[in-house]
Amino acid sequence: MIFVSSIPQTSADFEIEAPQRRSVVTVERAALVVLSVLLLASVSALIGVLSVNRPCLLKSAAKEEETKTTSTSAVPTYPNNVAQCGEDWELHGIKCYYFSPLSAKLPWKESRKMCQKLKGDLVKIESREEQMIDNGDKFWIGLTDSEAEGQWVWTDGSPLNSSLAFWFANDDNKEPDNWTVEDPEGEDCARMGEHPFIEGLKWWHDRSCQKKQRSICEKTAKILQA
Repeated sequence: MIFVSSIPQTSADFEIEAPQRRSVVTVERAALVVLSVLLLASVSALIGVLSVNRPCLLKSAAKEEETKTTSTSAVPTYPNNVAQCGEDWELHGIKCYYFSPLSAKLPWKESRKMCQKLKGDLVKIESREEQMIDNGDKFWIGLTDSEAEGQWVWTDGSPLNSSLAFWFANDDNKEPDNWTVEDPEGEDCARMGEHPFIEGLKWWHDRSCQKKQRSICEKTAKILQA
């Protein structure tokens, strides 16, 4: 059954309904325009806040990175015109290092005396950065257990820090081993460096203190007034 009264029958009826539909569409469009304007204003405000805060954020990040760098720097550095070592010495941080030539191989005690004559001492390894010699080089360092077997101490009397011990070890050999075949008194002096096939930083071997090796001397750099 069709209810005829619900269907517009004349042009006048159509003219009455058309303005009502246009009115609804106009309200919807107006609402969309208002929402678009509000959204655009919010985005603009957010961009403005980020633009204002960006320099502060960058400055904060830079300061944080500077703090990290400062806290992780173990050794201060100086330009060569401020920190000086002298002829034949190499500057690293605030320390000077002397690498004895091939022609100056000496037993451990004599090597130490040579360093002392040069106003230094056999090197004390206090960081991974100091463990920097090429694999093939062999040098005496200032480490010995001559006073008590197995108790390794540096020439300044301080004990070896186990976290900074770089003893060589593989499946066949583990240093220090105090080998007594070549010297009945054993091996009481530490030498840095071994064969070129060794990888990493573990290059220390205990050796007879009577063997003749090159040596590394160390002293504090002379700091000049800038």
